[in-house]
Amino acid sequence: MFARLARGFARPLRASPFAPAPAGPAAALGPALAAPGRAGSRSGAGLANLQILRGFAAGIVLVHHAATYAQALRGAERPFATLDAMMGLWGVSVFFALSGFLMAGLVTRDRPLVFLAHRVVRIFPTYLAVVALFAALFAALGLSVGGLTPLALSLAPAGPRSYPLNVEWTLVFETSFYVVLFLIAVAGLARRLVPLALGWLALLAAAFLLLPGGTRDATLPPLYLLPLTAACMPFVGGLLLPRLIATGHIRPATGLLALPLAAACLLLDTDMARWLGGIAAVLLVGAAAAGPQIRGRGWAARGALALGDGSYVLYLVHVPVLTLTAWACPAEWSGLAYGATGIAAALAVTALLGPLDLTLYRRLRRRIDAAPLPALRRGLSLYLVLFLACAAWGSTETARNDWQDVRARAALAQLPPDVFTTPSLARTAISGRGLALPPSVQSALEAIEPVSPTEAVVSAFAYDGQAPKRAMRLALFCGGQFVGLDRPRRMRKDLAARPGFEGSGKRRIGYRMRIPAEACSAERAAVAVAIDGDGLMAVLEQPSAL
Repeated sequence: MFARLARGFARPLRASPFAPAPAGPAAALGPALAAPGRAGSRSGAGLANLQILRGFAAGIVLVHHAATYAQALRGAERPFATLDAMMGLWGVSVFFALSGFLMAGLVTRDRPLVFLAHRVVRIFPTYLAVVALFAALFAALGLSVGGLTPLALSLAPAGPRSYPLNVEWTLVFETSFYVVLFLIAVAGLARRLVPLALGWLALLAAAFLLLPGGTRDATLPPLYLLPLTAACMPFVGGLLLPRLIATGHIRPATGLLALPLAAACLLLDTDMARWLGGIAAVLLVGAAAAGPQIRGRGWAARGALALGDGSYVLYLVHVPVLTLTAWACPAEWSGLAYGATGIAAALAVTALLGPLDLTLYRRLRRRIDAAPLPALRRGLSLYLVLFLACAAWGSTETARNDWQDVRARAALAQLPPDVFTTPSLARTAISGRGLALPPSVQSALEAIEPVSPTEAVVSAFAYDGQAPKRAMRLALFCGGQFVGLDRPRRMRKDLAARPGFEGSGKRRIGYRMRIPAEACSAERAAVAVAIDGDGLMAVLEQPSAL
């Protein structure tokens, strides 16, 4: 297979034949799969239902995040927390099901290099422009933006990390899907997409039954776990939709089955809800594609189509806009007033930037279609090398961190849980088991400070001046209950001049762990423990106020 991949990548491009055209309304979708467009344009005529679904999905994700940020940043109540949480899951599932359905047509219609080039210019130029815009705006206002690293901006599957817009996890999945489909097409297997998708679906089902919950439902998985996560299910189901529609297994009325499945998500855990929500999304997208297309007549239809056209920009900008709205709104405003203002602001920014996004994409598509094949091949070779290198680098780092976390938890398990109720009890138990770190380790739990009504940040450091390369995890207990485990993420150059901290200025020795605000209340004593790779431990010094 690898030899075939290499030959396919190097040989001159030929137009891939169309997949067998489905009968009925779906037959008109082939030429319109490429891009969102204006109402009344090719996409408006051929994909009107799907454009409206796309706008609907973006809208419910916006409402979900408005409720979430109203609570996190403003301390507002979430009277319908379960419902608005599921709105986010449903919206993302619809996005992925739409993507799978559309990509199933594109990967058999377009030449492999053109397919991938179109997808790259659809995602990255607008994404990087939005990141640059809000990074500059936040900097001008004295606000911080995280995740401005090459690894994060590559959108490669590299495991948990921070991102500048805080919505990139779905883009990581999308870019990974595109690369996989490109490799399938280059290998000459695009016509076997249905059996490949069925095999992937069986793999997801096995992973659901065999893997632990935190692994199968990861939203920022490393490369080696991404194909096994439940979030892939609606995309894989979308890949099967053209065949299901062509054979008559999906009809317009089939979409009604999505309603009880979506409702059942409210009663289930997230793992199972992703599966049921994914199935519901696939049925909904299939019904929308198979049914009569809505015409762009009337203000409601035109507005819904316009929201679909701007859905990508809305998805990118809405969290930064909600954050800025929380910063700008008076403290006395209610959560409802904040949420309504944030939603209106996000829609206004989308109305401004959405047409620019579509214009940019159309121009880039035309340039790709007219580009010489050697230039396309060189550009995409560079992209694939960078994408796969970032994925390998980040995934290796994630695997190493996960292994160190496992060892730290195993070390903590050697001690009875009740010893972590006070620092003195923990020190006595650690010394009694011969697990104490050497006296050269200097450490302190500096503060536990609220950063929002629902979150607090734990600040600490740990460093061994005699063994600067000693890596240590931080475990936090409050009232004897385990709260969290963290690795050092921050440089602490402010400590470098102290005795015993020689050489610390170039190492990450500082911890900044986010925890639920109620986890460490004044009545629950905090105990912070540093654990090295050999399972040796030290209880961090802390101010008496803690």
